[in-house]
Amino acid sequence: MTFSTAADWLGNIAGIHPSNIEKIDVAKDPIVRDLKRMQDDATLQTKLPASKYQHQQKHHNNNVQLNQPKPKFVDHKQLKTNKSKDKVQSNRLAFQLPSLAAGWPFSASTTVGERNGLDSDYPWRFEGRFIFRPSLVRVPDAADAAPKSASLIQLFGFSLGGSVALEYDVSPVGPYREYVDMGGLVALGGVDVGIENRLDSRSLVLGQWGSNLYVSTKVAEDVCRQVWGVPAEVANIDFEESGSRIIDGPDCDKQEEGPNFFCLRGWQNTRMVEDNRDKRSSYFFRRIPVYWTPTIKALWAPLLLSGGSDQNCLPLHRLRLSAGQIQIKPCARPQPKDGEVPLGLALVVDNALIEIAERERRI
Repeated sequence: MTFSTAADWLGNIAGIHPSNIEKIDVAKDPIVRDLKRMQDDATLQTKLPASKYQHQQKHHNNNVQLNQPKPKFVDHKQLKTNKSKDKVQSNRLAFQLPSLAAGWPFSASTTVGERNGLDSDYPWRFEGRFIFRPSLVRVPDAADAAPKSASLIQLFGFSLGGSVALEYDVSPVGPYREYVDMGGLVALGGVDVGIENRLDSRSLVLGQWGSNLYVSTKVAEDVCRQVWGVPAEVANIDFEESGSRIIDGPDCDKQEEGPNFFCLRGWQNTRMVEDNRDKRSSYFFRRIPVYWTPTIKALWAPLLLSGGSDQNCLPLHRLRLSAGQIQIKPCARPQPKDGEVPLGLALVVDNALIEIAERERRI
């Protein structure tokens, strides 16, 4: 019972007002003495500082009141703000998952270049222009010089060879130039189109074999070797724009101080499609099918026969060729190689699109 409650009670039964308690002799009235003691204790309590427990209890009561959750139906409910910009992503697994933004599908074996194809069935593409300059070439006497898993076609010791010069504006590794020595016509190329380590040998009918393939950049050499197994070599390849006609050569053989050197003049004659045209909508020839055995640098007619030798079977790829312009133009060969008979012309292809498929597999 507090002092104020006891004083009111005493006033009601004895008629004593709380303000007159100081005037009564406490020695004569024990009830008033106890009431006086309660008054003194109440006065002292108001003058003492609040205890630590009282502060904590007051702070707790305030927090309980302030932290009451708002009802879900109130109109002033705060919307959560997006703080993703200020957050730091953690990596608790200690590794990063690979990004799939570079393109799909992807292959673990493709370590150089990118898959830049326009069609998922043909994940690699090359755009630019090229010439094929045919020549009669003497068939090499050495058996090791002939292509593996194919038969070299010859007549009186000669076959149809020559050279192919290509300029790529677009490729999986960016722009570069390419020069190929064509060794002759080939037939009955043995290829393997089996799946899951199961051999399925077939035969290609007719093609043309490249004896040597040169590229102008190291990264182009890497992508040829690592992605398709093409035994490419780096060389100095120079295409001079000026000239009224195309001239192939003279070439320089490999010297101790540097690689092979190939020079073509009159390259402006290969540019037959205007740059300001929509080149992909102006293809005159579209998606001509071709077979390709990259390990022997050979292109084949798209005819595949059942059966064939199980020895030294080659990997096979499908190609598609589109072109904006194809013309036959004069082409000189000032210094032909030994055993070479130039025919004095070239097949010129501009606005070319070459698309390469994955290795051919048959079920």
